[in-house]
Amino acid sequence: MGIRDGTGTAGAVRAASVPGPPRLWPLAAVTVVTTLLAATGGLPPWPGLVHLVAAPPIDLYADLRLLLTRAPSAPWFLAGLVGSLMIRVCVLALMLGGLDRRRLRLAATIYLTVLPLLLLAAELTYIAAAVLYSRLFWPGVGLVALTAIVVIPLPWQGTTRLRQAWRRAWRGGLRVEVTLPYAAAVIGLGVLAEQFPALRVAAVAVSGALTAVAVRLLARPAPAYPRLRLVGAAAIFLVATVVFIATRSVPAAEPVPPRAGSILLMSGINSASGRGTIFGTRTDVLGYTCQQTFYFSYAGPGDGQPQGRARCPIRTGTPYDRTDTQRPFAEQVEIFVDQVRDLPRPLVVAGHSQAVWVAWEAVASGGADQVDVLVLVGPFPDNPAGYLPPGQDGPGRVGSDLLRLLVPASDWVDFHFEPDSPAARELLAPANGGAAVLTEPLPSRVRSLALTSTTDLPLMPHGWRLPVNRNACPIREAHPYLPDTPAFYHEVNRFLDEEPALPCPPWRTWGRPMALPFGVPPTG
Repeated sequence: MGIRDGTGTAGAVRAASVPGPPRLWPLAAVTVVTTLLAATGGLPPWPGLVHLVAAPPIDLYADLRLLLTRAPSAPWFLAGLVGSLMIRVCVLALMLGGLDRRRLRLAATIYLTVLPLLLLAAELTYIAAAVLYSRLFWPGVGLVALTAIVVIPLPWQGTTRLRQAWRRAWRGGLRVEVTLPYAAAVIGLGVLAEQFPALRVAAVAVSGALTAVAVRLLARPAPAYPRLRLVGAAAIFLVATVVFIATRSVPAAEPVPPRAGSILLMSGINSASGRGTIFGTRTDVLGYTCQQTFYFSYAGPGDGQPQGRARCPIRTGTPYDRTDTQRPFAEQVEIFVDQVRDLPRPLVVAGHSQAVWVAWEAVASGGADQVDVLVLVGPFPDNPAGYLPPGQDGPGRVGSDLLRLLVPASDWVDFHFEPDSPAARELLAPANGGAAVLTEPLPSRVRSLALTSTTDLPLMPHGWRLPVNRNACPIREAHPYLPDTPAFYHEVNRFLDEEPALPCPPWRTWGRPMALPFGVPPTG
């Protein structure tokens, strides 16, 4: 009978091995110390501060982002990582009941298991901020989200064995009735910290309180039908994803009446003659015939290039490849000036990505006074995190070294980047190097339009608007595909016709403040 009802010897042994209710004073101590460091400038004033006192593994993800951008050398990074792990493991063990071997082992196992995943995620967000490539940022954040959903409930399953904790968490539906509201609260707190910098220090204390509430709830038994709630949460997520994708559609744009003058299309970094999204832009929809359409070459003036995916024959410019897009910035500006000199006016220049900086510098400096309209496609007002030269110590040394190690893998997502090419060293390696180009005002006679991708907004901590005549509502399309979307054609035609911009729903930019706290702290 004793064995059946759990009051016998076996039950007593199991009860002795089960941690009691979580202790909150270690979390309170960490919250106080973190708040004091934030208040005294010991930590960067960054909305991600709220994650330093979040539940594992979000806390370790915050530590890694700080180390990648602040540690001045590899030894300092390793020392900081070891110190971070020791503190996090001890705090978690104390919250579980004490610094005995079993609790320390469980805490250490949890943190060490997720360390490689979180380090990869932190480095992806760092690389995305350094080279301005949001297709690395979102997988990094997604990896953190997936890890957090699985790991947050693990320590509080009433056992010091990881396998048993996992089985109990799974049977409890990963405690989504607690973890999802907690995640939403942490995201909301990050939004407040991003929108109101004066609240960032206070937000750390609130984050600690939220974590304490979540831990208390996770330590309680799961309510009835836990797996049904998990299935329901997954179904809601899938439906929301389908709705989000389906509502991106914009009515196709029809060709407009012919316009006078000409249009020059400029592709971005890593493009080549006839290869790049903007080559597929339908200039007839914008009111230009093929005779009025010209394509920029990073190799300079010439008699024509391979047509590739271009809608019109490429009758000017010298054939170029991706290495030409990485030549010194001053050379690119000079090449641009040479190619616009004799084009029919009024001249519209549409530059994509890196071409934004080239065209802006040429026009703002007065070298390309033939340009009448600038259409900036996928611009970045600044680059918040630079990277160091090879072998040079300084803040961000390990992040920079890992960037060079991992950047060849970016070929898998069709992005070949040379971190030490001349253009990259000038524009991206210095934090806010690109922003320096955009500080020089455009001539008042030049009309300018900026078209930003919503997926790029998390890489713009200082804001997404440029000093132009019109900042169009951010377009729900990935950065590489902006120049050949219906929204692009609608916005450009309205601007060229001097009609009002399309309405911009306020929720269009909500993803930016939600995602910014999950990025790296700006270094510039």
